[in-house]
Amino acid sequence: MSSLRIVRARVSSAENHLGDRFWNPKIRWSVKQAVFVELETADGLAGLGECWCFDRSPAPLAAYLHSEVLPEIIGQTIDDVPGIVEALVRKATLTARHGVLASAISGVDLAVWDLRARAAGLPLWQSLNADGPGEAHLYASGGLYGEGKGPAELAQELKSYVDRGFPAVKMKVGGVSEAEDVERIRAARAGIGPNTKLIIDGVYSFDLAGAARLYEKVEPLGIAAFQSPLPAEELQGMRQLCQQGIPVMGLEAEYRDEVLSELIEGRAVTVLQLAPIACGGPSRIAKLIGRARAAGIDLTLETSSTAIATMAAAQIAAAWRDVRDIEVHQLHRLFFDQIQLDQTRVVSPLRLPSTPGLSVTLKPERVTACFELEQPAHLRGTTPQNAATKAGRTKKRPPLPAAS
Repeated sequence: MSSLRIVRARVSSAENHLGDRFWNPKIRWSVKQAVFVELETADGLAGLGECWCFDRSPAPLAAYLHSEVLPEIIGQTIDDVPGIVEALVRKATLTARHGVLASAISGVDLAVWDLRARAAGLPLWQSLNADGPGEAHLYASGGLYGEGKGPAELAQELKSYVDRGFPAVKMKVGGVSEAEDVERIRAARAGIGPNTKLIIDGVYSFDLAGAARLYEKVEPLGIAAFQSPLPAEELQGMRQLCQQGIPVMGLEAEYRDEVLSELIEGRAVTVLQLAPIACGGPSRIAKLIGRARAAGIDLTLETSSTAIATMAAAQIAAAWRDVRDIEVHQLHRLFFDQIQLDQTRVVSPLRLPSTPGLSVTLKPERVTACFELEQPAHLRGTTPQNAATKAGRTKKRPPLPAAS
């Protein structure tokens, strides 16, 4: 594995146009951006990763990858990457770029694991943990607000997911009055039947009293989890909700260790929710799994993005039984035709294929190229970091996409 030297890196992006027809309490969806990282070795072996991107344009994240992250990685082996990442995290204390760095290194870490698994001829989950279950439990995520979408239409939507085979579904709350949300949740339960797990997602929209009051009114309907009921910084409030017996799930894109410690050891959630493309990648999740287990907290993975992020979550879930389930988003669905989840009938748990690596590739004709960095051929195989890093920096930089 140590011979897997990274000589080329590509960053690309894609847009999912959603037409302003659906929204949650915080965002009306017109377009969703996705940013991808590909790392390639001298013999042409490539690994793929995705970075968390909720920006209006991929340009800021692409620029950061271009100037601050990938030049440090070009010319290094995959075994060097963890040390490089640690150095970048330490540097971020001075540069104050922790958030964008977490997104960037999540994509890099996933690409490195993809490379490692492909080189070994193993599916990614087996490269992570050969003793894993090899399967992932799924839930369908949808239930947004929409034009002309009342409780009856919501119930029909969620029922369609159950009819396809999903054993659990998630819907949004917090975007209308409490009475309207209660009506929507009642309609949802009637539509999906008594045996399907129902998760409600508040998207950080309630205060403590409002979240407790809503849950009290719908608790008899059977709520498996209440995701992000309070603003993300209100950890004490979430802890109080947990102490009241409310199954709090969160916090989606959190990456800060001090906050994760409060969520886990401080028991501010019942279900810890992590996004592999935001929190630091598979390596970070591997470190958090034991901590969650020791605290008696369930673990679930968020994937409101593309098929790449969804397969990453599925591979991680297949590596560890501690991952209760993963999100399969029904709105953010770029490239889902490339994976086995895009079918009329869904089987959960999903048995992961034996294909080496991530089990999904990025087709060049379906993305917009942002840039490529390459180590000159005459420097390949050299070990001094400065020479390799400088080579990565000196390649002419193609223009980045303009911000929209």
